Amino acid sequence: MTTFTFTVTADDWWRIAPLVVLAGMALIVMLVDAILPYEGKRTKESGPSNYTILPILAFLGIAGSIAASIVLLFVGDQKTAFNGMVGSDQGTLLSYLIILSAAGLGILLSPLYLKRLQLVHQGEYYALLLLSSAGMMLMAAATNLLMIFLGIEMLSLALYILSGFIARRRTSLEAGMKYFLLSSFASGFLLYGLALTYGATGGTGFKEIAFYASHLPGAANGTAQAPMLLLAGMALLAVGFAFKVSAIPFQAWTPDVYQGAPAPVTAFMSVGTKAAAMIAFGRLFGLALLPFHDTWAPIVWAIAILTMVGGNVMAVVQTNAKRLLAYSSIAHAGYLLIGIVVGGTLGMSALLFYLACYTFLNLGAFGSISLLERLDNTGNDANDLRGLWYRRPVVAGLLAFFLLALAGFPPMAGFAGKYYIFYAALAGGHPELLIIGVLASVLGMYYYLRVIATMFMEQSTAEVTPALAGVPSSPRSGSGRRSTRATSARSASGGGTAVAVKSETRATITTTPANVEVASEEQDSARGLNWFAWTSLVIAALGTLALGTVIPFWLVQFAQQAAAMMLPR
Repeated sequence: MTTFTFTVTADDWWRIAPLVVLAGMALIVMLVDAILPYEGKRTKESGPSNYTILPILAFLGIAGSIAASIVLLFVGDQKTAFNGMVGSDQGTLLSYLIILSAAGLGILLSPLYLKRLQLVHQGEYYALLLLSSAGMMLMAAATNLLMIFLGIEMLSLALYILSGFIARRRTSLEAGMKYFLLSSFASGFLLYGLALTYGATGGTGFKEIAFYASHLPGAANGTAQAPMLLLAGMALLAVGFAFKVSAIPFQAWTPDVYQGAPAPVTAFMSVGTKAAAMIAFGRLFGLALLPFHDTWAPIVWAIAILTMVGGNVMAVVQTNAKRLLAYSSIAHAGYLLIGIVVGGTLGMSALLFYLACYTFLNLGAFGSISLLERLDNTGNDANDLRGLWYRRPVVAGLLAFFLLALAGFPPMAGFAGKYYIFYAALAGGHPELLIIGVLASVLGMYYYLRVIATMFMEQSTAEVTPALAGVPSSPRSGSGRRSTRATSARSASGGGTAVAVKSETRATITTTPANVEVASEEQDSARGLNWFAWTSLVIAALGTLALGTVIPFWLVQFAQQAAAMMLPR
């Protein structure tokens, strides 16, 4: 009879310090939310009148977690915590920095958005964002199958609520429900796969799984024969991970959820969820199960090609900017899967570096879109973007910059990320993935440039409506029209959201001058929060440039070193 004893030490808590900081700050945010002064009587539909304190606290939590990660990077012992369940190696800490960067930028995008759309439940919003980030970090740090599942459930439960956070918007509620149903379905596949893998290998830790695999004939060159039980487990795991990373043919939920969810949440989850799932996918398949490479690689290879090509092809026909970026995100998941197909240190380092680049350029693109989104989920169609350069040149310029980065134009981060992931494909013996990836990227350039042409080369002559409160202007109301024009003039300087509406699609709802004046006042009150959103976009732009010019020369070598440490010895 064997006995098991394990005692938690201070070193265990120190190795997960970034997670502890996030969880603690989430509790503090909820406590502060309870004591902040409210406007009028406290009810279920009321919230704090101050829109700056909670996001600052949440961002301080992110900053504290980043600081803890950097300290661990330099003085940590790189060992696993809690009996080999969670890693604290360099690869894990780099994953933390990627996810925390996405969370920090998402938080900075949120105050202006919440104020414009009059979303009063700020405490829940920021606490869920922090807890979701902690779940993503736990999943990326997992060195045990059980931790992967716990991390997925932690991040998913928070994102279900955040996706449906705008209760007055049917598309937001629909997004939350679709994400809940399909993500739960994927979690079932993943859990069953974990159980079968445990049954086949006799362990749930990556170290035990790698030990089992390395002692089979053919393990040295990746041709080991997996037993039938493990084959079934790997197939179910691949399906579960493919759902989480939005790989084709398991991507159906992505466009609807990305379109319906609040834009800052979409920006955050498009990077954070993908980073956490890809890193866990790569650590398990690309490292622990590498001796079975010839068994699982053809399946992932086919999914990668379908995702690269299919994501770009489906993006071509989109007219809504959020849906276009959703399909673009699917295509980028295909590029990331190349790193998993290659496997080993080379594949994982390319995966980590691409994720670091993708974080800033994708957050910037969705962040620019968030400045245009209205309460009724409009403001990001092709008609709304037409002539945006003439109304809001700074927003149009930034959106164009991030779209060019997503397309892979130098010297932005998109080019550096694609260059290294395609180099990994060639060096790893998959030149066909390099060719298909380059051709898919060329196709992607078409729809990115089409959006840019719509903003810069097509001038709209339509009347501008007040966007922030979702109140349409009335063509019959002279004073309402004058107030609208004044609002649009202020919007052009970076205040609210100005959206072009064609005359034949103009709303027929009649509004009073008082309603339009209320919209203008709400716009003015939200303008004081502009610095949050602009800070996020400036950081994203600087990160996009830095990762495309100076940082790659150092970060690639660090990613290679970090990838070599991601499998527990």
